[in-house]
Amino acid sequence: MDKNLYVENIANGTEVSSLFLVKRSDLRSKRGEQFVYMTLADRTGTIECKAYGDKAVEAARAVKTGMVYAISGIGKTNQNGELHLFSDTAETLDSLLRGPVALVPGQDTEFIFTPADITGNASEIQKIVASIVNGDLRLFVACCLDQRFYECPAAIRRHHEYTGGLCEHSLETVRIALNLVETMPRTEINRDMVIAGAVLHDIGKIFCFDKVGYGYVPNDTYNLIEHITMGIMFIDEYKHLISEAQLLQLRHIIQSHHGIYGDVVPLTAEAWLVNQADGASSLLRSIVDDLSETPKGQKKKGLRSEKFLWKAV
Repeated sequence: MDKNLYVENIANGTEVSSLFLVKRSDLRSKRGEQFVYMTLADRTGTIECKAYGDKAVEAARAVKTGMVYAISGIGKTNQNGELHLFSDTAETLDSLLRGPVALVPGQDTEFIFTPADITGNASEIQKIVASIVNGDLRLFVACCLDQRFYECPAAIRRHHEYTGGLCEHSLETVRIALNLVETMPRTEINRDMVIAGAVLHDIGKIFCFDKVGYGYVPNDTYNLIEHITMGIMFIDEYKHLISEAQLLQLRHIIQSHHGIYGDVVPLTAEAWLVNQADGASSLLRSIVDDLSETPKGQKKKGLRSEKFLWKAV
C-alpha cells in the first residue's frame, strides 16, 4: 500500500486506506466492546483512530508506536465536532498484527508531523540565553541544552506534542516572561534568572521521551518519576558552575512551575512569572491548535485543551 491520502484530506465520510505513523496506542472499551485507540500522524497532522474487531486485544498488544502501518476506515465526526477515523473491519487489525511497513530511504519524512521551526527556534533561544548578563549563569544554561532539548516533544497530547515542541514551548515561555518583565513598572525582577528558569523549567522532559522508530514515545520515567524531579536532578550535574543561591532559585522555579498544582507553590517573583508564562504558552497553544481544526462558525470541544471553543467566521 502506498501513501495515497493525508490527514489534512480526511473529512466526515472520507473513505481511508493509506499508511500512517502510529504515535500512541492503547486498548479501550465502550459499552463492553474493546477497541484499539490510536493517534495517527503524517506530515500534515494527526487524527485519532478507533479500530474495532474480534482481534482488538491481540492487535493492541502487537502494535509498535513510532512505526508506520496500513490503516483503513472512514472519517466520522462525533457529537462534539471531533473528527476521528473509525474502522470496524478486520483489515486494520490484521495490518497491525502483520507488523509495521518497511519504508524506503527518505520516505520517513512523509510521516513526521511538526509545525515547529526546529532550526529557527534553536537559534532564537540561543540568542536569548546569550543575553544573560551573569557569565556563570549563562554558561550553566548553555551546558544544560543538548540536542534532545531541541528535538523532543513537550507532551503526549495537550500542547506542543510534536517533534521540536519542547524547544518551541520553552521559547514561547521565555518570550512571554520577558515581555511581562518589560511591561511591568517598579519591579526588581532578576531578568537573568527569569531567562534561566523559563528556558529550563521543562528540561527534565528530555529524559521522559525516547526516539522510537520515526517518532517519540513516553517512557517509564515519564510515568513513574515525571519531568520536574528529572529536571532538578539534571541541573545538579552542572551546579559547580553557579553559586548555591542561584542553584536554589533555579531548583525552586523548576519545582514550582505548575503553580498551585506543583510540588511546591511559587514563592519568588521569578517563579510566579515563569509559572504564568508557562501556563499562557501551554493553554493558548492547545486552544489555537484546536481551533485550527474547528470549522468556522462552529462550536466544539478541543481535544487538546478540553475546552469548548468557537471559531469566528
